[in-house]
Amino acid sequence: YGGANRSITREYVDEVLGNFEKRDILLLQNEVNLLDYIIDQAYERGMMIILNPSPYDSALDGCDFSKISMFLLNEVEGEQITGENDAENMLEKLQAMYPKARVVLTLGGEGSVYQYKEERYRQGIYKVKAVDTTAAGDTFTGYFISSVIDGVPVPEGLALAAKAAAIAVSRQGAAASIPSREEVIKE
Repeated sequence: YGGANRSITREYVDEVLGNFEKRDILLLQNEVNLLDYIIDQAYERGMMIILNPSPYDSALDGCDFSKISMFLLNEVEGEQITGENDAENMLEKLQAMYPKARVVLTLGGEGSVYQYKEERYRQGIYKVKAVDTTAAGDTFTGYFISSVIDGVPVPEGLALAAKAAAIAVSRQGAAASIPSREEVIKE
């Protein structure tokens, strides 16, 4: 049940985005309605649009993915967009389809890959005893985007995000499992 997430109006979108400026960052997930409208309006404002296309469904068909600045997705979503089930083929096809977009493809136990034009960086996982994986993706996303905002080099940002996600899965719960930046840095 989508609840309030699926009750957003165009007026509300316009009001909220009216507070943003060029180069501000908008992180979206496919949990709200009007995603196509939100992407179009953010693009018109010159914002950096980061999309996690999860959960992947037909609502995404109406979205202009060429307006996306960065995709943050896993292998399942990568396959749904590209039709490819091999990570290397997925990355190549994403680059061909959306050459202006940065891509962060998470690969579960195989870590993650960042791709932008000719740049490609791989990040392995930090092995821990997983207790609860509920907040792993959100933790990774938050830490990686924070590193982008802070101007941290991509390899360092991926490592920080992977380390934070590893700490999160070693704890019970969702929000309560997300480590502070100090915890991640000292580990």
